[in-house]
Amino acid sequence: MTMFRSFLALVLLSVTLTGCWGIREIEHMIYLNTVGVDYKDGNIIFYAQVVSYFNVAKKEGGGQAQKQIVSIVKAEGDTFDKAAFNMYTTAQQRIAWSHVKALVFTEAALKNKIVEQVLDVWDRYYENRYTIWVFATKEPIEKVFEATPIQNTSVVYSQLNDPKDIYSQSSVIAPIYLYDFMRTWYEKSQSLKIPYLTIDESWKESGKILSTLQINGVGVFQNRNYKGFIPRIQLQGLRWLNGKTERTPLYVKANGKNALDSTLVMENVRPKIKAEVKNGKAEFKIQVTAKGNIPQLVQPLSQNNLERLAVEKIQAEIKQTYLEGLRHGVDVLGLSETLFRSRPKQWHELARNGKLLLEPDSIVSIEVKASILSGGISKIKH
Repeated sequence: MTMFRSFLALVLLSVTLTGCWGIREIEHMIYLNTVGVDYKDGNIIFYAQVVSYFNVAKKEGGGQAQKQIVSIVKAEGDTFDKAAFNMYTTAQQRIAWSHVKALVFTEAALKNKIVEQVLDVWDRYYENRYTIWVFATKEPIEKVFEATPIQNTSVVYSQLNDPKDIYSQSSVIAPIYLYDFMRTWYEKSQSLKIPYLTIDESWKESGKILSTLQINGVGVFQNRNYKGFIPRIQLQGLRWLNGKTERTPLYVKANGKNALDSTLVMENVRPKIKAEVKNGKAEFKIQVTAKGNIPQLVQPLSQNNLERLAVEKIQAEIKQTYLEGLRHGVDVLGLSETLFRSRPKQWHELARNGKLLLEPDSIVSIEVKASILSGGISKIKH
């Protein structure tokens, strides 16, 4: 009897224990890495990139890296959700969304207001995360997904999936997470900037040209309306108004347009915007401090001259970027947000249709303090 009771207790105990019997093996799942969204002829075109993780594991384990396999799936539907479900019909294993690292829109998708649909679906499905990167492109989505890093480095570490590494070395256009994208999307006082990816062919490997990715500008939104594309060359002023700027090159000329560029590397950028209302108009005063060093000095210059040239160049870049934003009908520097946060009542009095009216002279002053800390021996005249 005692033995029977012990056996019965063991059976009952085993029934109450939890286990991992319902867990699927990794090889029995398809893990989406990047999602792309296009629009054509009334249909939303859904793309997904799937990558193998063999070379990631091999490198971390010290083994020889295998060539990474990149698979791309395409599906269509008259809504984003229907296009995603149409993907399921051709999948050979269960699809997992929990490993998505980036979301890419084509310009056609931005122009046709597909963003709203994607955000709505993304916000409802429990597997989706908000710590993914958001990009746009004028290139075909398939070409963007096929671009791979050099030296058989995993796509997981590419500019598409891990843009912070590149930004920390050369800060001009900041990448944006989905949660920050969504926060700005629903704010009337803010303009939204989405980085644009393009295909670059500057690299070769074993004599063959490689297609790699480059951020070449931003798409701008105001009140959820797409206002167009601004190229990188016109956005140099953005970095001076972004407190997250880590390291950025500044090229200055000492003797006019035909002179060679001297290079400064600026760090510790600290911006500040003061907003006021005078005579029924919004006015803004911009203050920027930055510290720099000199990797290349074409001709000997005094420290004072270098700092003066840096100040003038930074002021000019801020002004140029601001005016380029106005040309697109967008407050690209985020001046409106400053007034909205500090003086909300006055912002609502001045705003029209949810937008603060800005003029070319709305920036009344740009004060810049640039300190050159190190130039090496014999590079700077004192």
